[in-house]
Amino acid sequence: MDTKKVDEMIAQYESEKGALISILHDIQRKEGYVPEEVMSHLSDKLQLPLSEVFRVATYFEKSFSLVPQGKNTIKVCQGTSCYLKHADQILTEIKEDLGEDGEAADFHLEEVRCLGCCNAAPAVEVNGELLDRESAKKTIIKLKGEK
Repeated sequence: MDTKKVDEMIAQYESEKGALISILHDIQRKEGYVPEEVMSHLSDKLQLPLSEVFRVATYFEKSFSLVPQGKNTIKVCQGTSCYLKHADQILTEIKEDLGEDGEAADFHLEEVRCLGCCNAAPAVEVNGELLDRESAKKTIIKLKGEK
């Protein structure tokens, strides 16, 4: 990712205290993952230890991916709030929709502990966009058709 784009993201959150999470979310949406060189750049620009940037990027167990994923990434939160609202059923439905091979690896399905948006439970994220159950299913069907 171009460091100028990262600098623009940083500038957007200049007045926000603790903007690292917001910036990481923007990078995740734009790139599909958070590259190591971007974490290093953030460390320098935000004057934070690299270990702190890494800690935040890994805190919500897989909320931020540190490696590139498949063409389409689906994350289904299994944290307490989401689980209580039947996120396990959503996960099962999506697995059935995708089939055994994840539609020939065009889809990367992840079961995550927390997406950091408990107020939207049950939370499903498709390609970085937070969706409800029905919208997620419609989006997946649409993406399957674009293969």
